[in-house]
Amino acid sequence: MSYWDILVTNTKQPFGNGMRGCIGRPFAWQEAVLATAMLLQNFNFRFDDPSYQLQIKQTLTLKPKGFFMHAMLRDHIDLVYLEKMLHVDTSKEGRLSGKDERIANLSRSHSEAKKPMTILYGSNSGTCEALAQSLARAAGARGFKVRVDPLDAAVNSVPTEEPVVMISSSYEGQPPDNAAHFVSWLDGLEGGNKLKGVKYAVFGCGNRK
Repeated sequence: MSYWDILVTNTKQPFGNGMRGCIGRPFAWQEAVLATAMLLQNFNFRFDDPSYQLQIKQTLTLKPKGFFMHAMLRDHIDLVYLEKMLHVDTSKEGRLSGKDERIANLSRSHSEAKKPMTILYGSNSGTCEALAQSLARAAGARGFKVRVDPLDAAVNSVPTEEPVVMISSSYEGQPPDNAAHFVSWLDGLEGGNKLKGVKYAVFGCGNRK
């Protein structure tokens, strides 16, 4: 077998390698993992033909030939809520619609008993911001008065008297645009006095463990 045969046989390099590798590869991987996770969270799948045997069809991409599945909503999933969840509206008005408005009303009626909490996010595409807002709504229904801000808003002002949750993605190891100043501030801290007493949790949102 020639070197060329060894190189191309059973080998697929859709994004290329080295310095000419596709710059969109990490983004494509992230989108693929997120889409797969979202589908499996909300749907049950079954084969259209249980006796199907894998056949490969190659056009622009590799795919199974003649392979079909049926998708059914999981029992606990409400179709209207699913549609709203998939449509992320990060505007102030969009955050308080439908089910969220009812939760907000419940939170306001018990505001005097609320415990403070701060949720900070770093987000370029809006995923982490939407996750922060979702967590804030859940925390509000469980006795917390939540403030949600970008991570950059916490430079020199990380709360010490309440729990702090930080949610952020990274891009090729770099922070999102609205977290860059916060990361620079952290890198420049000397000693731990600035953050002494902070009760915090960190969630790194990405496509790998």
